[in-house]
Amino acid sequence: MFGLSTAVLVILIILIALVLFMTEIVPLPVTAMSVAVSFYLIGAIDANTALKSFASGTTMIIASMAVIGQSVFETGGAAKIGTLLTKVSKDERHFMFAIVLLSGLMSGFLSNTGAAALLLALILGMCASTGMQRSKLCYPVIVGCCFGGGITIVGTTSGPFLKETLDKLNIGETMNFFEFAPLSLILLVVAALYMATIGYKLLPDKPRNEGEFSSESLQVKDYSQVPAWKRVISLGVMLGALLGMIFSKEIGIPLHFIAIIGAMIVVAFRCISMSTAAKSVPISGIIIYAAMVPVAAAMKNSGAAKLIADATMNAMGGMTSPMLILLLIFAIITPITNFMSNAATIILFTPIALVIANTLGIAPKAILIAVRFAASIAVATPVAMPANSMAVEPGGYNFMDYVKPGLPLTILCIAISLVYIAVFYPLKF
Repeated sequence: MFGLSTAVLVILIILIALVLFMTEIVPLPVTAMSVAVSFYLIGAIDANTALKSFASGTTMIIASMAVIGQSVFETGGAAKIGTLLTKVSKDERHFMFAIVLLSGLMSGFLSNTGAAALLLALILGMCASTGMQRSKLCYPVIVGCCFGGGITIVGTTSGPFLKETLDKLNIGETMNFFEFAPLSLILLVVAALYMATIGYKLLPDKPRNEGEFSSESLQVKDYSQVPAWKRVISLGVMLGALLGMIFSKEIGIPLHFIAIIGAMIVVAFRCISMSTAAKSVPISGIIIYAAMVPVAAAMKNSGAAKLIADATMNAMGGMTSPMLILLLIFAIITPITNFMSNAATIILFTPIALVIANTLGIAPKAILIAVRFAASIAVATPVAMPANSMAVEPGGYNFMDYVKPGLPLTILCIAISLVYIAVFYPLKF
């Protein structure tokens, strides 16, 4: 087509998609769907490959866990936890430390966006009653949301995708339910300490929109009329679903069926209404995920992944050190993920990274872990994640208010991630 090879066309489509993802000239789901359709039209993938991920087990996990998580919010379970936090914080620094940990733990099991919305509302209420500065306390919420998603493999859309990718390699390795948890928890605690010390000084002392911001849209909901038994059922189902996923092999039920059963229970017991459950399903996120999954197949089928990997290795001048390759992955992916969807970034770079790993004899699992964390350190811009954007107005931030504390934290987390991967994962295949 147009005198260009399929591989070159695939690369051009991806480059255009990168620009559209970063600029959001068109909605992100439209960009993602355009990528899948374009790959089909140029013959890089067939129709089935282009659309099959919309009915995958991973998609069911994303949708069902969103329903379960929303039921915990709707019944007041999450609010109870947040309210307890406000009672034990002595000052802004203590509160910053606690809010990073709490938002991280909540994001590991609930929606990042939902956790951010709830905690930002609690923070505004606390600031109004105590005189604490919201400009100091809103940013730590998104830091926790960023690092907490990796506590479980289903905490983000990328976790099940990476597990599925590794399983398909048929090398006898897989990813367990808590594969990302140790490093995620390390980064979460380090981030909490950083925000309570260095980060505290780098955030503005006063919100830039002081006197202009209205907190009416972030009021804490009154859950006093919600029966306590509904809250117990929601929290019980959440815990049960997580335990079921941990012991999925032992009980013989796939992860996505466990998630579906949990969602059915909370809706059946009216812990969440059917209409609210339907609204809680992240349609945009599912479209972005499912439409971008065929990228790997298109890059492999067309030879684009090998073309990019070869060009990258030629540019490296024969560099074969696994640690330098991992550093290169972080140096390329982390800046990009601060301007586009984390999941889309992971899906785009996974096939390229695997080709490089295969060529240089680097262990695929180590490479996939590196890609996952490189694409998850997204705290340096207000557009990196939806939660980041949500904190702009209540915190009274501008773009540089994210860069100042976010850039040093990013560098620190990259260094920790590299050491962790080198110590706990075999680098040579």
